[in-house]
Amino acid sequence: MIPLTRIRTAEAIPSKYHGKGKQRADKQLLLVWLKKKQNPDKGFAFNDGFWKDAKTQLKQESHHKCAYCEANTAVVAHGDVEHYRPKSKYWWLAYTYDNYLYACQICNQTYKGDHFTIAGTEMPEPAIPPALTEAHVANYIGHLSPDPLDATGHISVQVFEAAHYAEKAHLLNPYLDNPVTYFAYSADDVTKEVTLIPTHPNHAEVVKAAEEYYGINRPELLSARYQVFRTFRVVKRSLTRMTSADPDWQETHDTYQDMLSDDHLFAGMCRYFDGKI
Repeated sequence: MIPLTRIRTAEAIPSKYHGKGKQRADKQLLLVWLKKKQNPDKGFAFNDGFWKDAKTQLKQESHHKCAYCEANTAVVAHGDVEHYRPKSKYWWLAYTYDNYLYACQICNQTYKGDHFTIAGTEMPEPAIPPALTEAHVANYIGHLSPDPLDATGHISVQVFEAAHYAEKAHLLNPYLDNPVTYFAYSADDVTKEVTLIPTHPNHAEVVKAAEEYYGINRPELLSARYQVFRTFRVVKRSLTRMTSADPDWQETHDTYQDMLSDDHLFAGMCRYFDGKI
């Protein structure tokens, strides 16, 4: 996992997720909430196609890799628009762009599902009157979640992010949490595996959650990471023995830089070992 940056421009974010599009989405979501209230035994009737338009931009921002495991989604599984906070519980974030990221189906569907554990203060639901009727839904548009391009809204991105940090989720969000703080790696040349481990015992719960709900140490990743690690180790050791006069220096140097770049597989792991080889 590597840190990700959310691009906040009208060109990058489809119009349905901001401005008037966000207002229409809020209205739709409030009506979904009313239907759920009227039929509490049924689940929320979300429009499952709503978030699909975010996929192209999210995929670019995660460098065509799963935001969680850093595997190439064209190889391991197709990518999904993932709701970081599960929409089954955080219903008011179902149509919220800042709750989306790009993840492979293995991390998202096989492991994460609706799991979401926290150590802090739970993000509060919007203050919607229990007696709200459809006639007054418009009064609460803008009260659910942030518009990604509007800093002056009732709920700003800054307020939303502050609530994220207060919640202290065990599962990291690479748009907001720096994985370098929590994740280290251990390579085993006997088993030919690289395991993700905590940087400090205080972060053991974060790694445990990543194992259980992202499948971050599933067997396929252990071996796939090792193959990249072994190549990186050879390249790094070769580079340290070379000078710029060597005929292979430039190619070796470029390969080394490529493996540390955002779009390389398991770049977070390579960066970790860069200072240890």
